[in-house]
Amino acid sequence: MESLSAVVLDGGHGSHARVPTKTISMVQMLLLNAVVCGIEIVACAGFTYIPPMLLKAGYSEENVGFLLGMGPLFGFLLVPIIGRASDRCYSPFGRRRPFIVALAIMLVFSLYLIPFGEYFASLVVGVSALSKKIGFISLTVGVVLLDFTTQASLTPCEALLNDASKDSEQNEKIFTVYSLMISSGGILGYALTAIDWTSTPLGEYFGGQEATIFSVLIIVFTSMLSATLMVAKEVPLSMIPVDISTISSTNHHSVPKQVIAHESGYESSGNSSEEGLPFSEQGISRGSRGRGYSESVDLRLRPLKRYCSLVTSYCFTKSRFLNNLVTCLRWLGRQLLPQQLVQLFKVPLVLKMLALADYCAWTAIMGFNIYYTDYVGQVVYGGNPNAPPMSVEGRAYDEGVRVASWGLLLHCICSAVFSFFIERLTESYGYKTTFSLGMVSFVFSMMGMVLIRHIYFVNLMAAVTGFAYSTITTIPFMLVSKYHADKKVYFADLPPALLCDTERGIGSDIAVLDWSYFLSQVIMTAAMGTIVHITGTIVSYMVTAGAMGILSIYYIGKIIENEQQARRCITSKSNQHIRFL
Repeated sequence: MESLSAVVLDGGHGSHARVPTKTISMVQMLLLNAVVCGIEIVACAGFTYIPPMLLKAGYSEENVGFLLGMGPLFGFLLVPIIGRASDRCYSPFGRRRPFIVALAIMLVFSLYLIPFGEYFASLVVGVSALSKKIGFISLTVGVVLLDFTTQASLTPCEALLNDASKDSEQNEKIFTVYSLMISSGGILGYALTAIDWTSTPLGEYFGGQEATIFSVLIIVFTSMLSATLMVAKEVPLSMIPVDISTISSTNHHSVPKQVIAHESGYESSGNSSEEGLPFSEQGISRGSRGRGYSESVDLRLRPLKRYCSLVTSYCFTKSRFLNNLVTCLRWLGRQLLPQQLVQLFKVPLVLKMLALADYCAWTAIMGFNIYYTDYVGQVVYGGNPNAPPMSVEGRAYDEGVRVASWGLLLHCICSAVFSFFIERLTESYGYKTTFSLGMVSFVFSMMGMVLIRHIYFVNLMAAVTGFAYSTITTIPFMLVSKYHADKKVYFADLPPALLCDTERGIGSDIAVLDWSYFLSQVIMTAAMGTIVHITGTIVSYMVTAGAMGILSIYYIGKIIENEQQARRCITSKSNQHIRFL
């Protein structure tokens, strides 16, 4: 596959800004999505064991819910910044890969912290109360970090897929593969948790089910990350479009220094030869100039002069370093935080409507995914999570949770199967109709679970929800890519200065969708406890999910899916604004 171009320029800059059309094979699409599959494997397998591990560590059920909401909250606050920063990244490794690697390192670090935090602490301080406390803290930090990274990592991955397929006319297909790989990751993740690792050689080596699972996850995720990084060969982003063939054919000294610096991914620090020296060399050269007139001083004072010169150069170097550090931090804050706050209020109208529908749909689906096993354990099997473990109600609840896991596995399998047909459905019926059909099937599934509480039927309805999941993980990203490909039409309500890709790239637009995804989790986990307390029944889990599904169908009908609808909608908004003024 050709190198992924990180130079995404506005079409108005000229014909030289266009990258030749390329073709991506199915194998390359699968490898580009390998890291996405690895993330989903980690999320599904890891969070199957995390709630029991937290309860065993001493957390109450209320605190577990609060802790599991911290990751989405951090994602809600930081993912828009990550998306915008990836659009403006001038790293020689490309725009997306540095963020993917950085988040992947934090993810792997959290996989070590969760099961092995106390073990590593005991190696340093010995087996004691302090090592147990450090292990408790490591578990807490690891859970929040894992929850955040498994969700935030998807934003640069999704932007990378758009960059790869931007000029290949395979944008819809690559996001279909994306949905397929997410579903496949869920299948593999739940399959890993179904294996009894304690009786295997790996289980004996690592010393338990949880430690073995997390060790296997580290190996699997690292392998899939490596596969994606080897295929995704990005070209560094350039501020100024430069014809490389022209540069190579002309005299090297005739090329402006600033252009070469931008092409390599770095800005020139200045023209002075001394500016380019390391801090230590700058200090020595200044010290040499300070000793130039010391020959006129008495020989006995020369050591003192030399000492004073060295101290002065050292202080100057340190002050210069601190000054540069403060300047860098101020620039970073000025470039990211305030601008990001401004960007939140300058989202294009088409993205606002898509994000609203996406939020309602994700709230419905997350309400099902998070609480499905608890619903089956309490409502279908009549169990009680607070009952003694060996009591009738306690065993019934555990059995219900175990059987409900098969329903989630069927949900992932059906989502993977439906992913093969999403592209054809959108071509035949359109984006809105296909998206609406997915959510209609979800609403009927929730109704069926509430009315018929037999485990086989309930698990069958869980499998049907896979259609809705395949649509929500595919169609919104297809639409964002379509909007971004013709921003002059779809983003016509934005100021012209924001239409260039360095100001508003695909990462910023995808981050808007991820923002609605995080917001759905934060609000759902915060509100569901109150809803159950008011209604006094666990059935409200599925009723609330179904109600949000109905609301999502209404807002899906308002999504913009072609240029004619975009022009009418933006013109109508402009006329309303003029009448208001």
